[in-house]
Amino acid sequence: MLGLVAIMTLYQNNIRPFLNLFPKEVLASNSKDGGYAPVTSFHALQQNFIQYNTKDRVNIIAIDIDAHKDGGEWLDHDLPQPTWTVFTDRGVQMSWVLSNPIFLTDTNKNRKRDLKYAKDILNKIVYALGADMDAIGFNRVFRNPLNHKTHYSDTRVNLGDFAHLDAPSQEWWNKLKSKSKREHENDTLFEDVQAPREILNFSDLQEGDGRNIAMFDRLRFYAYSQARAGDYDEFDLAHRGLEMNYQFREPLDDKELNRIIGSIDDFMNTKYNGGYYMSNTTAEERKEIAKKNGEKGGEARRKESRTRILATLNQVESFGIKITARDLAERAKADKNTVSAYLKELGYKEISRKEGWKK
Repeated sequence: MLGLVAIMTLYQNNIRPFLNLFPKEVLASNSKDGGYAPVTSFHALQQNFIQYNTKDRVNIIAIDIDAHKDGGEWLDHDLPQPTWTVFTDRGVQMSWVLSNPIFLTDTNKNRKRDLKYAKDILNKIVYALGADMDAIGFNRVFRNPLNHKTHYSDTRVNLGDFAHLDAPSQEWWNKLKSKSKREHENDTLFEDVQAPREILNFSDLQEGDGRNIAMFDRLRFYAYSQARAGDYDEFDLAHRGLEMNYQFREPLDDKELNRIIGSIDDFMNTKYNGGYYMSNTTAEERKEIAKKNGEKGGEARRKESRTRILATLNQVESFGIKITARDLAERAKADKNTVSAYLKELGYKEISRKEGWKK
């Protein structure tokens, strides 16, 4: 039998090739239902569940297929062989290690572009292989490849290796969005609440106590504070959500937590950053902000409409076509009254129905 020292030496030799693939410190846990804690990658690789990337670096693309598969689905789509495939009791988890990691702390102006491209590629892979939509993201926790039944290869990939995959269908996008969309009556984003409800003790809450509302309310205010400091990040939001979830007496399941995180992140990207909401404003102030945003939008539409009208007018004149407000409106896809007012502003006059508008 091998002695304890020999076993530890063997185990450390197995870990060593993986240390450079994982960040120096990541979330890990021995139990999927246990508390995740940030530990060094050496110790994380001795636990059962581990976060593959951090908000500082994306090095691994991973997907989770919740169906019994043989692990060879990548062959059907002409994809690179996964660096490792973990066989689970429900299906498989496939992971590809990038030849060139995306360092999110770099000041490189292409950083955001590279991350967006990586997200697009991940969506394509999930769509092509029918993977779990609730596991989409670079911030997810997956099974530790060292502690499960795993097939390894030395593959390193570039994002371009997946570029030939079809873009997800509109039906797929609708299904993805519906997973994170909350019913209006349960949406508290626009409540007149000035601060998170800190009086809630998460450790007292279990199933049936409104944990999802408590998580949503607390986590969204964390996102607002990060955004005001100019440091909002989806990865950080998910990281905080995982930590908060295990403060509950009974944690939320992963799918519910991911839906909450997705809903908040969608709001932060589509509304908060657009100036439609400020967590420190009153209801009346928010109405004024909305009014100003509406005026800005109206002015933008007015400019766009005038640009179309002028371009169409130049085209009509160059062909010697009679200028009428109705015809110009149809060609420029604009309102007839808007066309008439703009023509007058440009110095045109309606001579007669027969002659149309002329300068």
